[in-house]
Amino acid sequence: MGRYALFLGCQIPMRIPSVEIASRSVFEKLGLEMSDLRGYSCCPEPVISRLLDEKVWLTVSARNITLAEELGLDLATLCNGCYETLLEANAILKRDQEMRKQVNDILMRYGRKYRGTVDVKHIVEVLYEDVGLEKIEEHVVKPLKIRVALHYGCHLYREPNGGDIMRKPNMMRGLTEVTGATVVNYGLERLCCGYPSMQVDEEFSLNQRLLPKLRRIMDAGADAVILTCPACNIQFETGQILLRARGIRFNIPCLNLMELLALSFGVPYEKLHLEVHRSPVLQFAKRLEGN
Repeated sequence: MGRYALFLGCQIPMRIPSVEIASRSVFEKLGLEMSDLRGYSCCPEPVISRLLDEKVWLTVSARNITLAEELGLDLATLCNGCYETLLEANAILKRDQEMRKQVNDILMRYGRKYRGTVDVKHIVEVLYEDVGLEKIEEHVVKPLKIRVALHYGCHLYREPNGGDIMRKPNMMRGLTEVTGATVVNYGLERLCCGYPSMQVDEEFSLNQRLLPKLRRIMDAGADAVILTCPACNIQFETGQILLRARGIRFNIPCLNLMELLALSFGVPYEKLHLEVHRSPVLQFAKRLEGN
């Protein structure tokens, strides 16, 4: 089983710390060693920052990667956006010698150098490939008899070298099902949740992106939505609140995959601090505890 440098990103520690708590509980139970990446910054954000200045995007990414290189560990991230940024920046800098030189000329001013000696993995890859479903299932002491819809998140489809874009989504589905949950299909799994467009057009983000997904998820009879991306989690939760203010009522619990795993491992919901969620995740977990 591997050892990794853990990249938490910005959103999880600041806005959904229950995901970090759940993740550390899962890592401990599985015996998966994660070393904190001290001194990291924003990844940076994978879309806007790259469009504004690709060299800055690469340099900030490279600095974060050098922290893992110092530890001699591959980088594991819990966030889809961080995954895309760090994976793609790492790939670019490994193959483009001229860009690597330009980035290192900047990093050297701060006593750092990118060497291209580590790889980047999403946590679903770590769990599915390094740990395996069989070992994870051994730790499921409270199978969750629930119906859930999956929102994979756009960045989880990113696959280097023209690979199968469904590889990681299929891993996420397998990891969800091993908890005992039944995954329901609703037909709009690949539709963006609307988080990026929320920054520029709230009505479009809510009405053309999030709302169609919520309606299909409800029609499919899902008890909850399972996600791996903190930005998507924020969009699903905040978006439901904004829609209620417009007279459109949804109140669907939105859990991170790591929280789902922790609950199935028997971690008491009180220890996960699910009250930080803006959807009824805490109430949902209490109901599960009573079943």
